[in-house]
Amino acid sequence: MNLADKSTEKIWQGTAVSSGVAHAVVHVLKDHFDEPDEVAISADEVESDLARWHAALEVTRVEIEAVQQIMDEQGSSEADIFEAHLLILHDNSILKQVEKTVREKLICVDAVYYRLMCKHMDALRGLADSYLRERFLDIKDVTHRVMRHLRGEMLQHPMFDDQVIIIAHDLTPSDTVQLDRSKVLGFALETGSANSHAAIIARSLALPAVVRLHNICDELHSGDPVLLDGDEGLLILNPSPATLAKYRSREEQSDAREDALQITRHEPAITSDGFKVDVCANAEFIEEMDAIRDSGAEQVGLFRTEFLHLEDPDGSEDWLAECYTKAVKAMAPGEIIFRTLDIGGDKVDPHASGEPEPNPFLGWRGIRVSLGRQDLFRKQLRALLRAACHGRAGIMFPMVCGVEEVRAARALLDQCASELMAEGLKIPEDIQIGAMIEIPSAAMSADLIAAEVDFLSLGTNDLIQYTLAVDRLNERVADLYQPTHIAVLRLIQMTVAAGKKAGIRVCICGEMAADIELTPLLVGLGLSELSVASSQVARIKHAVRKLNAAECSRLAVEIMQMSSAPEILAKSRSMAETIYPELFA
Repeated sequence: MNLADKSTEKIWQGTAVSSGVAHAVVHVLKDHFDEPDEVAISADEVESDLARWHAALEVTRVEIEAVQQIMDEQGSSEADIFEAHLLILHDNSILKQVEKTVREKLICVDAVYYRLMCKHMDALRGLADSYLRERFLDIKDVTHRVMRHLRGEMLQHPMFDDQVIIIAHDLTPSDTVQLDRSKVLGFALETGSANSHAAIIARSLALPAVVRLHNICDELHSGDPVLLDGDEGLLILNPSPATLAKYRSREEQSDAREDALQITRHEPAITSDGFKVDVCANAEFIEEMDAIRDSGAEQVGLFRTEFLHLEDPDGSEDWLAECYTKAVKAMAPGEIIFRTLDIGGDKVDPHASGEPEPNPFLGWRGIRVSLGRQDLFRKQLRALLRAACHGRAGIMFPMVCGVEEVRAARALLDQCASELMAEGLKIPEDIQIGAMIEIPSAAMSADLIAAEVDFLSLGTNDLIQYTLAVDRLNERVADLYQPTHIAVLRLIQMTVAAGKKAGIRVCICGEMAADIELTPLLVGLGLSELSVASSQVARIKHAVRKLNAAECSRLAVEIMQMSSAPEILAKSRSMAETIYPELFA
């Protein structure tokens, strides 16, 4: 980029998935490696450039040895792999050749090191000998680690001191847990959708996020100043003083509207004709508890435990119990509903064995993994039961497809409770046990499942994708992902009816719950518990207070006779805009 470009404002239009505005420098996380440019350096810069490279080598060494130690402690044969990586990292011939080339040709070390390692990889690539092919992969892994450290792009060591806006092709859940979230002001991604986990996490942390900014990783460089608009879906490079002034004015107006909502956030959400709706919060991280309590949420309706698992897949039962207990105590006297591990799909367990699944969303995930890996499941269940001794904690099972899985999970839970009581622990008798309704078969057998549990929770993100055969992370079919498709609404209605007949509560914890356009419809369908991101609690409570439940019921009756998803959305939105227009300003 030339000097003139550095002050020129440039705007990209993407898809807004989490509201808010952030202004900071970017930090680019690339999932591939472009060949570094042969940047010329002066003789005076040689030592500092080589020092930077040696620092990257040292950080890589510490990192590899830490992983190797974990593998050794587990008695894993994979520890030998990292011994090979260390040998490659410390190969004296490579070290001498890099230094010699940098000093003689005065070329930056990034290009010299990368090209030398590529030569070694090219020599081994595609060889028939399996041992030599593995050495190719070892060299590639070490090279990528060193290059990421040289570029300041390693997730475990982000190498940024100031707050940043993350730019990436995509962020997986495991990527997100490795980031220093205290330094991240927002996400701008090349791919994704409103229902991707990066978007959900952004909303949970109240961070602006924009997706579908194609090729943005190639357009921007770490350190570029940008403004991220999570309301309009814009990313602005080098925002001008006039642009910044416009956004400051808009932010002041937005803050004023938000301040008005916050005044009543702790008051109950009761419709004008007396129908009470419990508005709860979804959570991924323990550090969210203070914000959730302050948001006015009645309780935590969904705590996604897989993010703790991804932080430390080898975490002990004691560590898990400590983490869960910390969350329970922080939320007291409110209840936390912990969803047991929902790994699989796009939440990949780094220690999962076996070949990659051709269709992971239809494969080994959720309760299937837990029942298939009972050592892991028992560890979690015991930790959750121990935490329940310190406050109100509920447990729910994800991705059940029928009553048999619920019975199997409950039987294992009862075994764990008996073990702990035999060890002298007094387990509370009022622990609420629930099941997620996320698969059409579960919704259609909700009456059978309801007889086995204390509550049902609708996970609409997955329920929509499985009902409509639409991958919620695939932007090619994003337009087909329709929460108001009549088939989805019928399954929701069926689940609510099953809960009422069994005398148990039914919650909705998917993204539909936070959509103020759909609040009249959800209330009309009889849902009395909505669980949303903490940043949305005050808005949803305000919307509920403005509604009349009887009018919403009549709306739902009309809608359930309709067939067009866009027309259904328009009808519900029309009521919402009429009754609480201030939320659409």
